[in-house]
Amino acid sequence: MSLSITMLGTGSPRPSLERSGPSQIVSINGEPILIDAGEGVVNRILQSNYKLNQIENIFFTHLHGDHIYGYAHFLIAGWGSGRKHLTVIGPEGTKKMHELVLQMYHEDIAYRTSLGFPTEGLLNANIIEIRDTSSIVSIDTGLDINVQASKMAHNVLTFAYRFDDGTHTIVISGDTAPTKQLVTLSQNADVLIHDCCLTTTSMYSYTTRSEMKEVWKNLQKEHSSPTQAAQTAHQANVKNLILTHFLPQIDVDEIRTEVEKIFSGNTIIPNDLDIITP
Repeated sequence: MSLSITMLGTGSPRPSLERSGPSQIVSINGEPILIDAGEGVVNRILQSNYKLNQIENIFFTHLHGDHIYGYAHFLIAGWGSGRKHLTVIGPEGTKKMHELVLQMYHEDIAYRTSLGFPTEGLLNANIIEIRDTSSIVSIDTGLDINVQASKMAHNVLTFAYRFDDGTHTIVISGDTAPTKQLVTLSQNADVLIHDCCLTTTSMYSYTTRSEMKEVWKNLQKEHSSPTQAAQTAHQANVKNLILTHFLPQIDVDEIRTEVEKIFSGNTIIPNDLDIITP
């Protein structure tokens, strides 16, 4: 059994040359699974050890722009690279988003099919939507792994995912404020990839602009701090905590110090394209 995680994008809605929009590939037994498709995802995939046409499964935690800006590029470029199958899993609204992308690029798609590109891997995509629910739900993905989803604390319908192949367990939080649902979903996981947007050194936390102070105040209801991520990891007894979704101007040493006051497991503060094999 093999497991690796490639952190394609560790950033936030704020554009950054160092950190692309939120996205990661979880590879379980050689099957690459894309989680979210933030801005720059295609370039990051090309910079990684993967090819676009390898990735036939994508999960969306939610449909905020910073998690889907790169989807159209991924969808069409992967198809043009020879992908034959695609399963897209996400909250209610995922199918509409997918169809709007096809509609927006219909002339481009028509041109490429006129050249001889088959429509498989694009027009036959399998879309699976998860309904709003307070329960942990199992998802039939067709993959040889167990996948569960649980609703998170965010201002749009957001799901964390738990991937379990019988040997390894990985949980990806998506965007969330602290919630007991994530502690439950993450119990004894090998890896928890957790939102860490609310760092004390990030650009919004020390702003003098009144409107940005209001933004920072409201973000407390939607995201997590290093301390809160550490508390969740500690309560869930996870082995490895990977932090992500960073605003610009973070202090990595300060984040690590804050986390290690609470969480005694392995803490990873990655950069884009870091490969983690816990």
